[in-house]
Amino acid sequence: MFFYSVESNSLIRVASLVEQLESSVRHQASLFKSGRCNKPFSSATNDFKVKKSGNDFKVKKSGKDRKSSKLVMMYPFGSGLVQFMEERKLISLVTDLSGTVRVEKKKGSYFLPSHLYAVCNFDISLLPIKLNLPMVCKPRDWTSACRGDQNPRYLSDLSGGYLSGPTGGLYDRYRLLSSGDINHFYIDIGRENNYEKLCVVMNKQQGQAFQINSYWFQFLQDNEDSFVESGLLMPRFLSSMNIKDVSNLLREFHMKDEVIKKLCSFSELLRTLSKNIQRSRYENLIMKLAQAYDGYHFDLPAFLDFRGRIYRSGVLHFHERDLARSLIVFADLKSQGTSDDKTNFEAAAFHYKSFDSVDDGLDWFSNDFFSQRGSPDVFMYAREAKRPFQFHAHLMALVSKNMKLISSIPFTQDASASAFQILSYFLLDAPLASRTNLIPSLDGKIQDVYSYILEDLKVFMIAEMENKNLSTIVCNQLTRKLVKGIFMPMIYGKTLMSTARDLKDHLSHFITHKESFEVASVCFKFWRTQFPGMECLIRLIRHIGWIASARDRPVFYRVPYFTTVQDYMIMVPINIWFYDGLHKKRHRVTLRVSSSKRDRRKTDISTFVNFIHQRDAHIAMKVVERMLEKGAPIYTVHDNFITTAEYTHDLPRIYIKVICDMGPPLSILNEFIYMNIIQPIVKVESDGPHEGYFADKVISKEILHYYLKANVPENISKRMMATWEERISGILTSYENYTRYVCGDFQSPTPMDCFRAHEEKWEKFQSKLLREEGNYYCVHY
Repeated sequence: MFFYSVESNSLIRVASLVEQLESSVRHQASLFKSGRCNKPFSSATNDFKVKKSGNDFKVKKSGKDRKSSKLVMMYPFGSGLVQFMEERKLISLVTDLSGTVRVEKKKGSYFLPSHLYAVCNFDISLLPIKLNLPMVCKPRDWTSACRGDQNPRYLSDLSGGYLSGPTGGLYDRYRLLSSGDINHFYIDIGRENNYEKLCVVMNKQQGQAFQINSYWFQFLQDNEDSFVESGLLMPRFLSSMNIKDVSNLLREFHMKDEVIKKLCSFSELLRTLSKNIQRSRYENLIMKLAQAYDGYHFDLPAFLDFRGRIYRSGVLHFHERDLARSLIVFADLKSQGTSDDKTNFEAAAFHYKSFDSVDDGLDWFSNDFFSQRGSPDVFMYAREAKRPFQFHAHLMALVSKNMKLISSIPFTQDASASAFQILSYFLLDAPLASRTNLIPSLDGKIQDVYSYILEDLKVFMIAEMENKNLSTIVCNQLTRKLVKGIFMPMIYGKTLMSTARDLKDHLSHFITHKESFEVASVCFKFWRTQFPGMECLIRLIRHIGWIASARDRPVFYRVPYFTTVQDYMIMVPINIWFYDGLHKKRHRVTLRVSSSKRDRRKTDISTFVNFIHQRDAHIAMKVVERMLEKGAPIYTVHDNFITTAEYTHDLPRIYIKVICDMGPPLSILNEFIYMNIIQPIVKVESDGPHEGYFADKVISKEILHYYLKANVPENISKRMMATWEERISGILTSYENYTRYVCGDFQSPTPMDCFRAHEEKWEKFQSKLLREEGNYYCVHY
């Protein structure tokens, strides 16, 4: 179930193992009970869904037995199977993974965490791989499965793909929605027949044919020893090693070697060996799969999460590691013959390292690299590449002079800080759009928003912090990677505590625990000072999510293709007990199950994240739709777009036009407010503004305040009423400030006039996006 030969760690938490075993047994039972292979996924799984109370597995007891809550058997199948495997010595139970114990604090108390892990006692490479693999048969197109004139509303009302319904097999099959809890997180497609557009996009994604790059794969096999010697591949014999068998031998050698003992600990050696074994197994698996698929055309199934983001499953696809990606090329292409060597050289250069511009990459490849291509050290030269396997594969194709192979090479282009791009759109912030490459660069350089943040943060930190010695030390140690790790999650709700912890981990040799909080506070102050509009928008959307959850409703997000439904519930802990026969003791494992109470805190944190991710998913789908109109090959995961050389220069322009087609951002935000704040009250009162009423006007403060107050529940405590008043005030203030950012700072007598000012500002912003000067790097290599 959980022990795969390709996993990076062979130890797993017993809680995860119990939960998965329980789920699999009950899922299989539901399949047998239904007795139908064509039954919709939602119908086949509802019979054994976890109830909201979380108590459906509790054995009912009375009297004194109720006090023995620790002995109550929950998740009987999962805990029973874990106990069975431990008794048969298939697994061993260990309580410590890292070799170090760290005191943790929770709710004012300190405690020593005790995590229970399961270790497989036999060679896990012998286990069958439970992975979704590419298919050599064409998938069925996704279409409506409803009868008569009915239109589908949910994804379970569609049929298509690969074995998309329950088939009676033990393992889960492909399905279009990845959400494990389809009762609380799902996609509604029952609006204006938009399911047809969604199906077209997904059919294109799953129907794009690929094949193994046979020329490169043969080169890999013939030169495997050289790749191992250079460190690019692990020795194949490692894949057959059992870490449990070699650990004792490794410990013995470590104790005898005085030099090694001083350099590193046994746990560090064991961890390194374990990683190398897992990496060897992964590489061995990829090579075996490539050999099996060589000569065939295959398809890579696509599926969605509840926000509409496109994912892939399995290990042999473009969202995997460098080795797997290098082995796949497009198949059955009808080339227009518009690509040239220049584009191929550009992409090859960016596989080696990042450049400030495409011209710089082309200059490096044409001059610096070509001057050494006849050198005997070219293999070692290429080893230093950022993506060495794709770099090698690209070079081999160019050397082969095989135009069919060269034209089928996949080119990956990634959106440049897509979350910041979307925020610049919602704020009509031209400087931020320039730093994220939405507005074309006049100097021909690729802009990096995190490098700008790094430099601005250093200046701010030196000016703001009283302790100049501390600010100097921190500024000298700050890197782009650390800054990205702080400020990208900050968009999604990263807390001061979490930021301080990250700073302490990265700068532990230079700052104390107390100083890490001081530095984190400066980072947050910099965020609020440097990006006030961003902070305002984030706060507004989070408050709206809280209102919906506190009013005991899901949160709704809408794009033209579908509506996302998000409904976070509080997860309650449940203790599972089972007997360890080897050590003659009981073990407790804690699992968390969904309750019937909505989680306002989780909703507050997650609403903005999902708002941005859904918009990101919509942009990706529209790009695919535009590429379909051109008849271009296209593959996408999240905001990564993969096509061939002749379409690489079209992608950035299509991406820009899709963002322009989204229209004025205030209309989108007003729709979000209407769906979650105003519409529920209108339905009850049977009177009020209709859907789309605020598409071309600013919501007045009086109207917004009225509907916010109408959402307040009756008979609540003074403390809760104070919380509601604080949230309502936060929404009113944030919305007013947001309209100033996107409409202009002036007092308008009517909402219509204010919206016209917003449209004028949007037109100016849009014209900057579409200008012809400069290079388009909004998506780039």
